[in-house]
This record gives sequence, structure tokens and C-alpha cells, in this order.
Amino acid sequence: MASFEVAFEWMMNNEDGKREYAIVPDAPAGAHTVSGINSAAFPQEFANIAAVPQAQRGPAVELFYRRNFWNNWFDQLDSDEIAKRVFDDAVNMGPGTAVKLLQQALGPPVARDGEWGPATLQAANSAAPDTLVAAFRRARICHYSVIAESNPADKKFLAEWEARASQ
Repeated sequence: MASFEVAFEWMMNNEDGKREYAIVPDAPAGAHTVSGINSAAFPQEFANIAAVPQAQRGPAVELFYRRNFWNNWFDQLDSDEIAKRVFDDAVNMGPGTAVKLLQQALGPPVARDGEWGPATLQAANSAAPDTLVAAFRRARICHYSVIAESNPADKKFLAEWEARASQ
């Protein structure tokens, strides 16, 4: 079974590598984040975490990610290598996109519907982890490239996105 703790540490290395739990400016204009938790996307959760003294925010950040992004499907994955990357992608792009990219990496006959289900889980657990990780990396990088091509203002983020996806 995949470990939330392993996936959380992996994701946090991307969102707040030094575990500073500081409030920093983010997009859209006027928004802020604490360890990747955006005030525009999660206003109440952000406010609750921001109200905690900075040195004590770690457990609240961890609880936020467990509640909002981890799910029982991750628990059932056999590979931490797969779980941590799909979890990181769910945080970065949204859960539906992360699952679609996993399904793309798995290929047919798995449907690319963005929904976790027994077929996606079985295919992920049946795949060779190294092969699936490599295919998932490629799917993420391709997705980021499409975003950058579709939104020229986002091209400035492409190198950072690709580095994150390449891990």
C-alpha cells in the first residue's frame, strides 16, 4: 500500500522545500499561498492555516493535503513511486487532470475519464512501476507543453513545470 507520508514529503519538496510555511504572493494577483495552499482556490482553509503561528503550521498543512488531495485510491496503489507522483500532480494540476494523465500513461483499455476506479487501480498496480513512472513523466511534460503553447503568458513557467514533472 502506498504511504501518504512518502507522497506528502515528495510533494512538499516541490511546494515548500524548506518547510518554511510562510505566506507568499501567488497568482492570481492578490492571492497568497502557504506551502502551495492558494488563498483564491481554498480561501477558508488558507485563512485557517494562515491564522496559526508560522512555526506551528506544519500539521495543519499536512492535514489539508490529506483531506483535500489524498484518497482511498492512493492508499490502494502498490507503488509509492507512482502514488507520490500522481499525488504531486493532483496538487499541481488538480485531481481529475492527474488521473487523466495516469490513465494516458497506462494506455488502452483504461478509459481517460479522469475518474479513479477499479480499472485504473488494477492497471496501475499491474504495470511495471519504472515503466509507468516514465510514461507518466512524459504525459505530464506533454501536458505542460500544451498549456504553455495555448497560453503564451505561461511559457515562463514551463522550465519549472518540466523539472517538477521530470523527477
